[in-house]
Amino acid sequence: MELRRLATFDGHEAFAWYDAWRTGTAADRHAPLVTARDSQLRSLAANATNPNRHREAWAAWDGDTCAGAMLVEWALRENPHRAEIDIAVPPGHRRRGVGGALWTAGLNRARAAGRDTVTAEVHVPRGQGLSDWPGGRFALARGFVSGLAEERMVLDLPVPEAVLTTYDRAVPGYRAETWHGPTPPHSLPALAELTSEMAADVPTGDLDVEASRWDAERIGTNQERLTAVGYALVTTLITAGSGEPAGYTQLLVDADGIDVHQDDTYIRKAHRGHRLGALAKARNVRGLVGRHPRARHVHTWTASTNDAMRSINEGFGFRPVETTHSMESVRPESR
Repeated sequence: MELRRLATFDGHEAFAWYDAWRTGTAADRHAPLVTARDSQLRSLAANATNPNRHREAWAAWDGDTCAGAMLVEWALRENPHRAEIDIAVPPGHRRRGVGGALWTAGLNRARAAGRDTVTAEVHVPRGQGLSDWPGGRFALARGFVSGLAEERMVLDLPVPEAVLTTYDRAVPGYRAETWHGPTPPHSLPALAELTSEMAADVPTGDLDVEASRWDAERIGTNQERLTAVGYALVTTLITAGSGEPAGYTQLLVDADGIDVHQDDTYIRKAHRGHRLGALAKARNVRGLVGRHPRARHVHTWTASTNDAMRSINEGFGFRPVETTHSMESVRPESR
């Protein structure tokens, strides 16, 4: 077995890496969200110009066969102590040491970059625990603990019109504006303000993580990058009559046009209790299905403590399919 970092992102090796990544990530899961090939490989190819994150793709080769795939990444601004390692091994190549070899290589890369805390996501189907699931057992055996558990919920499209009508109701004193693609320049400051607040407000459980800080330039650059690698954006901004931004929601449509990531939904505390979150989601879903008729699933993650968002999601028809554990492992001497 040979471990190599991908150097190019088209052609046989890149496609074989992606096939192994997708097969290993999706195995035995219901409606998994796996980034489409074009979006994933374009993102990796553009790594050198990404001001927010460094990302590396590694593969384990058995001759010409990719037996396992790994992503190693870390933030370039916040959280200089953290790195994320995600490993995917197709079922036919498991229990042969592939995952362990990739883990050692990923850990060495994280340590070389000065990262003492390593994170990973483990997706466990409903009704099972971490120790019941292969990815959970792998992480637990390497000293990881679950710092935050969130329900992954899936919404099948299209949403019945009766449901959208229930939630798409104007709220006196507020205005909803929906757009497709990158945010218009005049709305960037408001969206940056809300995004920074959400990053600080979102539940983080026991994770040792610093909230990201966003300004208009960073938001605009990030959205241009997402568009360039193949994502389509649908955003709804809620503004109070005074002009103050009250909340927003955003969807990311993958390059395949089928899977949609519920990126953010946030309503400022002073404006909660008016069903603005439900209004924003309804407007955004209308915008989504009108522009992206091939979309079939919207994926979202909701912390067990977030009762308000859970209630909204269930009202739209989201159903829980698995628990996503944000796992964390800290080098002992850094504690």
